[in-house]
Amino acid sequence: MNPYLTDVVGCKVRVIEHSDPTLIGLEGKVVDEKKNVLTLETATGEKVLPKTRGILLIDGQQADLEKMRFRPEDKMKKIRRKGRQ
Repeated sequence: MNPYLTDVVGCKVRVIEHSDPTLIGLEGKVVDEKKNVLTLETATGEKVLPKTRGILLIDGQQADLEKMRFRPEDKMKKIRRKGRQ
């Protein structure tokens, strides 16, 4: 699974690095994705994770948050463009 091109809603994630040190180690399931934030369902409730400098572990794969910084509906456009090349 490529987290840059596929839907990450429903995936389990863990924050490995982030520009906000209070978010490091946060674990949960992605319940919503917008251009600049991910909403995670954690054991203590929903948390908003900004897509700023940071690295996530998504289903065992590392992903750079900065590279995920576009609208979820634009992922289909990227898949189509990638297929044409």
